[in-house]
Amino acid sequence: MNKKNQIDLSQRLFVELGTSLRLETSEKTKSLSGKLIGMKVGSYLIIEISGDKSDSLSLSKEERVQVTYINQDDIFTFSSIVLRMLNDPDNLVFLQYPDMVKSCNIRSHKRVECFLPINTKTLDRQDPGIITNISARGCLCMIDYFLSWKNINGQEIKLIFSHGDLETLSITGEVRSAQIQGQQIKLGIQFNEIDQFSRSLLTALVPALRL
Repeated sequence: MNKKNQIDLSQRLFVELGTSLRLETSEKTKSLSGKLIGMKVGSYLIIEISGDKSDSLSLSKEERVQVTYINQDDIFTFSSIVLRMLNDPDNLVFLQYPDMVKSCNIRSHKRVECFLPINTKTLDRQDPGIITNISARGCLCMIDYFLSWKNINGQEIKLIFSHGDLETLSITGEVRSAQIQGQQIKLGIQFNEIDQFSRSLLTALVPALRL
């Protein structure tokens, strides 16, 4: 990772209260979703875990976790350590304040603003959406929010683009972050490997994109 993609957080973590986050551990396949509800700068963050109260019990004190979130149309990630868990009255996890946050793939490659209609397909459903910006490695898209999107983080997703009358472009990727905004949800998606034919169709749809 280039130094320009690293943020000095010695005084402040640039993330708003209420921001949705995803927590992942190195040894467990299940990821946890939550939101930031508080912090003490330089000491700890307080995360309210979504879902059942038993979810935070899957974490252990001093366990290392990887945290991902969206801020200002960019995806960020940092490593931290679990300091404490509380399950009453709320499902809370205290994390060590991070030393450094890294930008993920969207801004480490040229990002192009766009308004690109697509269809999204997961194991559970298929829905229309809009890509609001895109790069060679990923995109951000807006989709109407349904309860089935609640645990979408980490899942595979297929993006289906219409190109002309006959050709259809499909690109698969992984949902790296999700943030509910009113009646919609913003998904940060990291693409899987894109073949040359798909690259040519994608650049035809978004001429400003350089792949």
